[in-house]
Order: sequence, then C-alpha cells, then structure tokens
Amino acid sequence: MKLIRLAVLAVLVAAGLYAAPTSASAADPPIFQMPVPCGETWTMSTHSGHNPREKLDLINRSGRTHGAPTLASAAGTVTVSAYVTDAGNMVVIDHGDGWQTRYLHLDTRTVAVGTTVALGTQIGTVGNTGTNSSGSHLHYEQKLNGTVLQPKFRGVQVPQKTAYFEYWETSENCSGPVATKFWVDTFQDGPGYASPGVNPSTGTLKKGTSYVYCRVEGPVVRVGDSYNKWWLKTDLDVGPANQYVSAFHLAHWGNDEAKDNWGRDIKNCT
Repeated sequence: MKLIRLAVLAVLVAAGLYAAPTSASAADPPIFQMPVPCGETWTMSTHSGHNPREKLDLINRSGRTHGAPTLASAAGTVTVSAYVTDAGNMVVIDHGDGWQTRYLHLDTRTVAVGTTVALGTQIGTVGNTGTNSSGSHLHYEQKLNGTVLQPKFRGVQVPQKTAYFEYWETSENCSGPVATKFWVDTFQDGPGYASPGVNPSTGTLKKGTSYVYCRVEGPVVRVGDSYNKWWLKTDLDVGPANQYVSAFHLAHWGNDEAKDNWGRDIKNCT
C-alpha cells in the first residue's frame, strides 16, 4: 500500500498537482477564519461518519450551498490542487510551521499548485464531487504536522456536533483587518465604563443581542446569589466604542461565566 501511495504521489508531482509542504514544527496556529464569504451563516458538523471526528462538514444555513465561493481560511501556499477519487476536487494550503488546511468535494478549483493566497482568496466553489460525498457541502480540515485537529475559527474551537443545525457561525472572512467578535444576549441594559467598573459610566449597552470582543477580570458585580468577575469589551449602543460591560448582564450561563450564545468561552483580552 505504501508503494502504491508513493507512486500516486510521484504522478501528482510530475503533473504539477502536488508540491511538498514546508518543514513542520510546533507553533501557534494562524488565526483561521471560516472558509466562506464574510457575513454568511453556515451550520457545521463533526459527525460520527468521519474518521477522525475532527474533520468538519459545512452547509449554508440558508440552503445556498452548491456553488458558493470557497475561501482560504488563512494566508499560505497551495500545495495540492487535484481531483481525487474519494475526495473529489481538493485543494490543500500550507500555512507554514506544519499547519495545513484541506478543502474537499469542491465543484470547481480556481487555484494552481504553487499559488500564494491571502486570507479570503477564492480557491474554488462548494460542490458534491468524489465518491465520499452524498450531497453538496464543504469538507474542511485543519492539520498540524499531519494530524487533524478540531478546527478553530477566530482562535475559538468549534464544538463537536453530530448533526447539522445544532451549531452555526457567521463568517468574518472579510477584506481588510480581521474583526473578531462574539455575539451575546443580555437580559437588561448594562452600563459601560472606560475601565472595568471604574466610574463614571460612559454609556449604555442596551438589552438584546450585541457583539463583544474579549473579556478581562475585574471588580465582581453581585446581586443576591448571582455574581460575575468578568468584564466584556464592546462598542456601546449609547456612548463610545471599546468600553467594558459586566458579564453579569449575559442572559445565558451562570456565575463567573463569560460565554457567547453558542457556549464558547469569550477569549481573553491581550
């Protein structure tokens, strides 16, 4: 079997469909973004049919999946652009330091081996090619030194879900500076401050659904048996940007929790 794989690899190299990846070493990953256009919401599954489970399938939540643009989820160099029997049209991008992403079952491929791509570069379109595909979807993987890892978007790990529509995210694979936002629900208006809990208040984050950027520890807000030490950096509805509101106002979770609406820990501010 090893000889067969080496022979196939030699054919791909000769045809210009494969280039050797860069040398691998453990390193922090790129800040990967979703491999679909900015502002689109996609549901995703790491279903039990995958081996390993960390491989991710995505479909557009609105149903507009087939033919949708497939985008590079980080900058890198294309090392594979080929048709493979089980994977169909496949693109692999090497991001350096042992990090790769793989995009399978594409309807079309729009990049060649050796192409340098930026974050958000279109590399193909979503399709239903290959013997292992039973419907239009994007099969996506993040790998370090050849091992498939549970994917992270914006530095936050995607939870394992066995079926579509149990979890979804909205893409921030946008042109220009990468914005990192976490969407949260609040059960009441919350006062904002230039520094966590330091008077005077600078404005108000209104009750409802809002985005926040990150969290820091600060003065504990306590009412009865409820309390929270976390403060969320956000742009106020009334008042300036980049202010802090207590995570006490979050509508979900519990004491000393600072999670978004999908249960992911909001990242720490750096």
